[in-house]
Amino acid sequence: MSSKIKSGGIAGVVAAALLILSAIVYQLNPVQRTYDSATSYLYLGVGLAAYIAVIVALLGIHALHSGTPRYGRLGVTGTVLTIAGYAIIAVMTVISMVQGHASFLTIRLAGAGVLLVGSVLLGVIIIRAKLLPWWCGVLLIVAFPLGHFANAIFGAAENLLLALLWGSIGIALLTRRQQVGEPAATPVRAG
Repeated sequence: MSSKIKSGGIAGVVAAALLILSAIVYQLNPVQRTYDSATSYLYLGVGLAAYIAVIVALLGIHALHSGTPRYGRLGVTGTVLTIAGYAIIAVMTVISMVQGHASFLTIRLAGAGVLLVGSVLLGVIIIRAKLLPWWCGVLLIVAFPLGHFANAIFGAAENLLLALLWGSIGIALLTRRQQVGEPAATPVRAG
């Protein structure tokens, strides 16, 4: 279990770095609805890699919380919905890259809705389970919806908020992993 948590932590930090890089690339050449430059494809490719890293980080969160009573079905549901949301957005990004323009926006919005519900659920469970710092749960709840509105003020602001979220979770998973030992073997009773 410890290696899955470590992989999730590393993936969270990698996702944060990729999201920061994507914000920088976006500032160099803002992406339009039609992808007509190498910078547009670089932005989308870096974002796609970040989404994949986020999914691995979510698996690390799940590995840390598996088997704890406060995680339960709601935690699993939150994790699955969040992974599904990021996966839908990742697949739509690949399809858009192949087509050369933003496409299937309604499906992408549906993925964002699934992601929103999942991250709120997972954020509440993280706060409740108390295995990660409470602010990781709060960031899961607010970063994605707040990022949408922040984009109106500053292009790619959502990427920076998501970088804060996933970098924080990645570091929390890496530091938490050191405190979590492997389950102790249960002693055998003589009967």
